[in-house]
Amino acid sequence: MRRGFVYTATIAAFTGTLLSAQAPSAKLPPNYKTTLDNPDVIVMKVHYGPHEVVPMHDHTEYPTVYVYLNDSGEVEIRHEGPNGVMKRPPTHTGAFRIAPGAKERHSVANLGDTPSDFLRIELKRIPVDDLKKVFRGEAPAQPVAAGTRMEFQDPAIRIERTVCPATATCALAPAATRSLLVPIHEMHLEMNGADHPLHAGDVVWLRANAPTTPRLSAGAECLRVVLLYP
Repeated sequence: MRRGFVYTATIAAFTGTLLSAQAPSAKLPPNYKTTLDNPDVIVMKVHYGPHEVVPMHDHTEYPTVYVYLNDSGEVEIRHEGPNGVMKRPPTHTGAFRIAPGAKERHSVANLGDTPSDFLRIELKRIPVDDLKKVFRGEAPAQPVAAGTRMEFQDPAIRIERTVCPATATCALAPAATRSLLVPIHEMHLEMNGADHPLHAGDVVWLRANAPTTPRLSAGAECLRVVLLYP
């Protein structure tokens, strides 16, 4: 069973799981599986099957980052209330979107022949009105150039993409604040001499000022959501 790991600076090791990746999220359809819940974030792994219809359900008002794990087609979202019917455009592997805080009640219909898989990362401690408008990151160019680049920043969060060279491991850039690491493809994370295999959509919670530098396997690609607020 794949799980979300947490790194602790005090013990200097991966200490285990906060919540199983197979745990259904409370009061939500089984399409939503909670993988991590801590004082800063709730992370859900979401799956809509081809042409699946997900019944009416509620979401919190937390600002949210969506990380897309596959190429998928349009999804129809029917809101209860003034927002009406909206269509989420096709998604691309490794792309992300940031949405301001707003309570939602809606049903979902996957209009495509392929599943839609993504992470829903709810930012629990950011003021609801901090993020003013939707930000949609561009689909990563292929092949993705090696290195670390910032793809979004505001006073509350920064999102970085790190890609290792195809033939060499690389170090994850240090961060003075806590952050969430999201592998886009299968990869390995080395910490304190231990090797941790990770799958697309697994999450790793990194505490601030980790005493050792994580290393990523050759060819690894990941997004890192860095929390900038106290």
